Amino acid sequence: MAETTADTTETSEKTVLVVGATGNQGGVTIDHLLGAEEEFAVRGLTRTPDSEAARALAERGVDVRRGNLNDKETLRAAVDGVDAVVIVTNIWTAGFDESVRHGKNIADVAADAGVNHVVFSGAGYHDRNLGVAALEPAGEVERYIRSLDVSATYVRPVWFMHNLEPAFEDVLDGTLALPIEEGVTLQMIDVDDVGRAIARILADPNEFTGEGFDLAGDEHSLAEMAQILSEVTDADVQPFTVPVEEARKEMGEEMAELFQWFNNEGYAVDTEDLERRFGFEFTNFREYLEKNDWTDKNRPARIPGLVKAMMKH
Repeated sequence: MAETTADTTETSEKTVLVVGATGNQGGVTIDHLLGAEEEFAVRGLTRTPDSEAARALAERGVDVRRGNLNDKETLRAAVDGVDAVVIVTNIWTAGFDESVRHGKNIADVAADAGVNHVVFSGAGYHDRNLGVAALEPAGEVERYIRSLDVSATYVRPVWFMHNLEPAFEDVLDGTLALPIEEGVTLQMIDVDDVGRAIARILADPNEFTGEGFDLAGDEHSLAEMAQILSEVTDADVQPFTVPVEEARKEMGEEMAELFQWFNNEGYAVDTEDLERRFGFEFTNFREYLEKNDWTDKNRPARIPGLVKAMMKH
């Protein structure tokens, strides 16, 4: 009988817990972890493991865990035994103060459990103390994580392309309306690229330890965006600058302040350097539209957190 040798090769599989697994960023992060060349066992944290979205994740092999970010004790079992934790919070659905509490709570539990790495996703330039209210909660969470004894990387995505999704009917009717002044260019990112960047970090976390990255993939003026939308959709889309004061009534003070900052200063991320560092080409605006069915649009591909928050009221 031939001699058989036991396989003593250690598994290289990493277990990653993704917070907000059924949300936009959490969902795309899970997509890229499951599709990565590296082996990842994925856990997903959600308040509602019985939801349709959570069940769909479980069917794909995700270990869905229940947890309440306001209660550390509910998080410990989910974090126990994982190699890394991806922290995503949402100021619009949770509220500013509560999003900070959420981020700090899961960071505390991750540090207490001795996880090897944390990735925190916040907002573009949230670390710069700009005095813009919408950026401050994520900045506070990053500073807190940096104070803990845990290896971490920080991603800071700029304005999401999918923020246009709820307005697709208005766009197809011919109007792209945003509080962006004529001549101002807006940097933007496909949320899918955020998930791809996080998966890249987790494939080799030592390469990125302690670093923070503002993430952007494209940049256009309102008129340029309208032109690209016209070409992709075959609609005659015209740009319309919503006065910031009018936006304040519709969107609230914090969002209006953010758009005012876009007009006055705005993001200036070096996208070429970013692509060299992460090793992939980020999605441009045209590619995003084509990938998300804007050639034949009949429903939003995603609902932004701000719109979800507004739908609750």
